[in-house]
Amino acid sequence: MAGTKTFWLFISLTASLCFAAPGSEAQISQGGLPKSFSFSMAPDDRGAIAVQPPSPESFREGPGKQAEPYRFAVNIPVDMGITNSGNWTTAPDGSTVWRLTIRAAGALAITLYFDDFKLPEGGSFFVYNPSRTRLLGAFTSDNNDPSHSFATELLTGDQLTLEYDRPAGDDHLPDLHISELSYAYRGVPDPYKITDDFGNSGKCEVNINCEEGNGWQIQKKGIARIAVKLGAASFWCSGSLVNNVRNDHKPYFLTAYHCGQGTNSVDRNKWIFYFHYETTGCPNPANEPFSKSMIGSHLVATSGLGDYLGSDFYLLLLNKEIPANYDLYFNGWSRQESPSAPGAGIHHPEGDIKKISAYTVSLQPDTWS
Repeated sequence: MAGTKTFWLFISLTASLCFAAPGSEAQISQGGLPKSFSFSMAPDDRGAIAVQPPSPESFREGPGKQAEPYRFAVNIPVDMGITNSGNWTTAPDGSTVWRLTIRAAGALAITLYFDDFKLPEGGSFFVYNPSRTRLLGAFTSDNNDPSHSFATELLTGDQLTLEYDRPAGDDHLPDLHISELSYAYRGVPDPYKITDDFGNSGKCEVNINCEEGNGWQIQKKGIARIAVKLGAASFWCSGSLVNNVRNDHKPYFLTAYHCGQGTNSVDRNKWIFYFHYETTGCPNPANEPFSKSMIGSHLVATSGLGDYLGSDFYLLLLNKEIPANYDLYFNGWSRQESPSAPGAGIHHPEGDIKKISAYTVSLQPDTWS
């Protein structure tokens, strides 16, 4: 197994806790620049789409919602795609460029959920903000999934642009259709406020690269923040890559049952796993750190807690193999029932950057009601 420390999984109402006794922000992508950047093409806002923001009432959680993970976004149904939105232009090298600008007034950040995504060989797809300081892509045919599902990482702010670059002489169209826009209203850095603080977790939470995390620098590489899609909302949870007895790097991922309760296979194909989402030092960062992410998973096994008694787990398999340059770690596990002391929990409370919580007494079995 990977590592020699004992790992445990706890339940939290704001995030599950996985724990063990940066370059550019990236989903799996090819990098590079959009044609509009390379040729300094002027922004094309013709046909920009303004999405109606959700009502403030939709941000309020009703009775009984305390048992859910931390909800940070409302998912708005939309109907946008390359066949009914955006505009084509020709770049100086003869290639053609499709662009679509989307605005959702007041959103702290935006994620796009695709119900149809398939790129032809040679095409490149990008998403970026108006200032061009955040760029996702290039996404290519390597990102195609048999489910035709796709999702984009959160992009800070209430506006973004999609761009598809098609080689000169190519008349193939990609399958690109957005079915939902995820409107983040909390649980992400607020681009409209200047503050010395960062994130939404409690003041008692300790950043992973402070002194308390010195003994956990290897294990932290397996921990991810999860953007959990559940129907009309998105939630934050935490979890860990876990090793298996074959030691073959099969991307199993463990989180808590309440993080996946109520989701279906369509939802899980759009879950986003953010690795290395942490500050480089101990103090909170001035700006949001970059991360590396994976899109999509399917369910392997779950405890299925109907009455919140007994174990609490939700075991997934990521849809794609993990690139070697992600520098991740597959945390180990043990069947021994003796509790560990001491140990630590590494997690992303309320979607914040990676934190560590240490304990020095033996764990006690308990239930939650």
